[in-house]
Formats: sequence, structure tokens, C-alpha cells
Amino acid sequence: MNRLVLIGNGFDLSHKLKTSYNDFLFYYLKKILNDFFSNLFYEGKLIELHSKSSINGFPKMETLDDLIIVLNILKSKRDSNISIKYKSQFFQEIIESYQHKKWVDLENHYFSYLLRMSNASSNLIDDLSKLNQEFEYLKTELENYLREVVISDNPIQNPAKFDFLLEDIPVDQLIDSNPDYPTCIENIHVLNFNYTPTFNVYAEHLNLKKNTSINFIHGELNNPDNPIIFGFGDEHNDEYKKFENKKENQLFEHIKSFKYLRTSNYQDLIRFIDGNEFQVCIMGHSCGLSDRTMLKEIFEHINCKSILIYYHKWGPDTHENDYVNKTYEISRHFADKGMMRKKVVSFEKSEAL
Repeated sequence: MNRLVLIGNGFDLSHKLKTSYNDFLFYYLKKILNDFFSNLFYEGKLIELHSKSSINGFPKMETLDDLIIVLNILKSKRDSNISIKYKSQFFQEIIESYQHKKWVDLENHYFSYLLRMSNASSNLIDDLSKLNQEFEYLKTELENYLREVVISDNPIQNPAKFDFLLEDIPVDQLIDSNPDYPTCIENIHVLNFNYTPTFNVYAEHLNLKKNTSINFIHGELNNPDNPIIFGFGDEHNDEYKKFENKKENQLFEHIKSFKYLRTSNYQDLIRFIDGNEFQVCIMGHSCGLSDRTMLKEIFEHINCKSILIYYHKWGPDTHENDYVNKTYEISRHFADKGMMRKKVVSFEKSEAL
């Protein structure tokens, strides 16, 4: 039997790496406001700020909430000295979304915005071109942030051992509870949804055997042969299916399904799951709809015999964790909910990561 390990952003966050969209938004807005208060103007692709007179002192800008407050104060100024202009409705909605929810998901928000635009725009071609350029710009800024700030400043020291990935699968974690069922791990495929090289440290530390491969399915920082994939990946969405009837190819520019064709990574995954029965291990992946195309193919595959969640525990002194929420997300990828309940390993047989 094989083992497929899904590595998501929670894996990086558990290493104290600031890789969330909130972290990126804080970095991006702080850079904008620092430029503005230093030079009395900022002109970028998404927003412009100008002041005709000097500003005494820098306001408090230690959290993302602080930055949003500063933006709102500047926007509410009624004198002619300070002006703020959002050049992107998409970006303005991201800011407003954070104010309401205290978190933001750039990929999901892009798809939601794309759906509304496709149904309501009177000038679809130009509006799509503008939106896709803005999203591509944010992708580039995110990549620069991860490369220049997160990775360069946060080397991982003393990585923990992941020897348990090489251990056999207990029979009671599989659909077939036959004690003669083959549970010895033959091959391990690490499907890394992150752009960062965090797991590579573990690979080197463990000196993983030849039967282990690492697949940067969404691209890899500083690797031009495996460019970053940033967008949305739910071609099973009912609204998405309407895109094909509109005959406007710009609707698909940031849909992951087509980005996967640039490398052999997706085909490598398919060959792995087609090759033998396997258990899925989830480590820090949200299992959200932005990756539904791929996750549905994995979870519903006839060779998938088990889905083991390494859940996040909020602290050493609490029983609170995200196991149940993770099962909600996983269920959205199954047409047959009964099969989902058979494949997902129960909480009592799961472990915290």
C-alpha cells in the first residue's frame, strides 16, 4: 500500500512562518503606507494616496487592524490636502472583507468576484482583462513577499522527525478491516501545496528513502521550471460550468486546472494514485474549495482506502481542535457522503500534528 501526504499552509504556520493571506496583506499595506508617510504620496496599481502638506509623525501600524484603521481615517478626511483612491474595486473589496471577517482568502475572493462579473458586467472583455492583471500583480507581490521576507528571514532549526510516515497503516484505519490486508508502506508521495521549501528540511533530515517523492503541485519559489500556481480550482462549481458557454477565454486565466498543464506535476500525482491503493494523510491543508478539482479526484478515487487527518490542536492545555471543521471541508469533495464516512479515519484513531 502507498501513502499520499498532503502538506498545506497550516504546516508552514506551525513553523511560525508568516505565510497566511493576512500576513501578506499586512506586509503589502504597511509598505504602501510607509511610502506614503515618507514621501507624501504613493502611486501603485491598486491604490493611490496623496497629501499636499506634511504629516507629523507615523501612526501606529503594528497590526493589520491598525493599517485598516489608518486607511479608513485617510479616506474619511474631508480636507483637500489628503486624497485616497482605490484603482481596483477588487482590492477595495478585499480590504472591506477583512474588516468584516478578520481574515481574507484571496483565491476564493477572486473566484467570487469573477462569478459576479461574468453575470453582471456590460463590458466583460475589458473588465476581465483589468481583474486578471490585478490578480496577477497580487500574485507577483505575494511571491516576492514569501521569497524576500518569509523564507530568507526564517531558517528552520532542529526539524522534528517524521519517521511515522514510514510506519505501516493499522488495519482499523482502512475501509477493509481484514487482518490480512496489506498495510506495509511501499511508496510515499508528498503532495506539497505550499510554495515554500519547508518540508525539504525534513526530507534532508530524514534522508527519506528512494520510495519517497516530493511534488510541489502549486509551484516552487525560485524555480522557473515550476512556476507558482495561484488561482481557483473548483471546476465542479455549477456557476463555473456556465463559463464554458460564454466563450470568453479570459474567464479561465487563473483557473488552476489549466495551470496544471504547464508541468508534469499533476500527471505525476495521477500516476501515483492510479498505481496502487493508498492512504491519504492530511497535514495542515484546509481541504477548501479552491483545490476541489484535485481533492475530489484524490478522495473519490477507488484506490483511496483511508483519509487520516493530523488535526491542529489550539494549545497543549486544551481539547479544542479543527478535526470536525476539517471533516466538513472534506465532505464537500464527495458526491457519495456514505463513502466519505467510510474513508475518513475517526477522531479517536487520529492524532494532533
